[in-house]
Amino acid sequence: MSQETLTATVRHSSGKKINNKLRSLNKIPAILYGAGQTTMLEMDEVATRQSLEKLYGAHQLVPLQVTENDGNSVEHQVLIQEIQKHPYRRELVHLDLRKPDADKPVTLNIPLRTTGNAPGVKKGGTLQLIVREVPISCLPADIPEYIEVDVSQLDFSGTIRVHEAKYPEAVSSCAKENYTIVTIIGRKAEVEEEGPVVVEEQLEE
Repeated sequence: MSQETLTATVRHSSGKKINNKLRSLNKIPAILYGAGQTTMLEMDEVATRQSLEKLYGAHQLVPLQVTENDGNSVEHQVLIQEIQKHPYRRELVHLDLRKPDADKPVTLNIPLRTTGNAPGVKKGGTLQLIVREVPISCLPADIPEYIEVDVSQLDFSGTIRVHEAKYPEAVSSCAKENYTIVTIIGRKAEVEEEGPVVVEEQLEE
């Protein structure tokens, strides 16, 4: 789980003019979905952007501190559902957040990470990731940082399929087809075998 905490304040007004006014004050409109409710928020643009840049992926649970109208704060564990950015500036313009039910599995894509040294690479091949992420299903508290793929036995013409990856105990693959995720491409390096060295001796007459 990330150590970064997002902060937001509840807002009750919406619309293009209201949103533009927020952005002129270096704030952004945001929406929190979850538990059958939709909550409109406003967030500091710079602080939010800096926090998001420190996250290792949009798939992780992030603490969100929401200040209510009465001044009290409530913390939620949320997923980043959508980030909208300015077309040519670094600024954020809108953020959609989702609060998952702690007792219900979520489905999302998780990055792959390879481990081990592939024999095919040692022979001159190139390790190729066919996909960068795989779909998984698990409870929100069990969302992994990555899915591990052991390539230590992968040689030329060898492949690893999505169901063969190493999934944590509480995580399951929800890929409908068992497609290839990793393979070795390229040519084997040609190694010339050295024959016996012949030494010619000049005989004296």
